[in-house]
Amino acid sequence: EKGVDDNETGVPAAIAASITSTQFDLDDGDRFMLVNKMLPDMTFEGSTTGAPAATMTLNPLKDSGSGRYNPASVGGDSSATVTRTATVPVEEFTGQVFTRVRGRQMSIKIESTAAGVTWKLGAPRMDMRPDGRRG
Repeated sequence: EKGVDDNETGVPAAIAASITSTQFDLDDGDRFMLVNKMLPDMTFEGSTTGAPAATMTLNPLKDSGSGRYNPASVGGDSSATVTRTATVPVEEFTGQVFTRVRGRQMSIKIESTAAGVTWKLGAPRMDMRPDGRRG
């Protein structure tokens, strides 16, 4: 293969790409954390579409091995949907994203499914603070 898309049939088709981080926590995981701002640090160099984008999802967990946090998180901003997870569109010049996600542990998933999109993840930074109950 050469290029950005799957061209096996002669018609370019998107190659779905995703990566999910391991779970991370605040301190030793004895506190809940609130993430309310994130700097995604992604580049779309090499994309062949005019408006490359990817989706970044924060998946909060109540406890280790508990599955995604339930009940659903509340709040957020008009630029992101917050339910059990916060799913944020990241475009070529997205500098910062305001969201509201709470959990004891979290993982980050980045994915794209559009034709002509390539992305490279740098070092996303998040504004995290202790929130809610302990242990």
